[in-house]
Amino acid sequence: MSICYIVGAGEFYGDLEPKENDLVIAADGGYDTLMRLNVRCDAVIGDMDSVRRIPSGVEKVLFPVEKDETDSYLAYLEGVKRGYSSFCLYGGVGGREDHTFANYSLLLYGIRRGHRIRLIGKSHDVFAIKNETASIRGRKGLGLSVFAIGGVARGVSVEGAKYTARDIDISPEFPIGVSNEFSSDSVRVSVSDGELLIMMER
Repeated sequence: MSICYIVGAGEFYGDLEPKENDLVIAADGGYDTLMRLNVRCDAVIGDMDSVRRIPSGVEKVLFPVEKDETDSYLAYLEGVKRGYSSFCLYGGVGGREDHTFANYSLLLYGIRRGHRIRLIGKSHDVFAIKNETASIRGRKGLGLSVFAIGGVARGVSVEGAKYTARDIDISPEFPIGVSNEFSSDSVRVSVSDGELLIMMER
């Protein structure tokens, strides 16, 4: 499956090696990061308020500074418009805390529309699931946290972790799923009704 990579202006972690059919979008200042990493950029989207120099020779989709969406949201919407349903967001944490929180919200926005978005942080990957079971590969001892997002998550089960759960309800205001860890190389997390935000240590 082809992936739409979005690179924001936040702190960059991890490795980015897009394949030929993947799409690489710089969300505003993420363009500087791509140039520094010598990774191709297919399009730059945003208001250009955090780019050190306006890029030339690359497609630009410009928006006014005063807008409702963040640049990461706009990059995601552009990827959807171009037919992508699987996304990976780099440079989406660090820097401004409000933008980091907005990117967590983007994970919920995407999963409610049937799109997969993975946010790459300093030590954790973050993604959301909705009304499904996720089999997560890892390693014994790695951290794993599960949070309700967008409302009460009902029928939550966690198997293969140090602290297990079976068919419980989790609410956003009580983070009972924080600071768990892998007890084997695989953990299964399921939710019958609702959305979960999963943070997995790399």
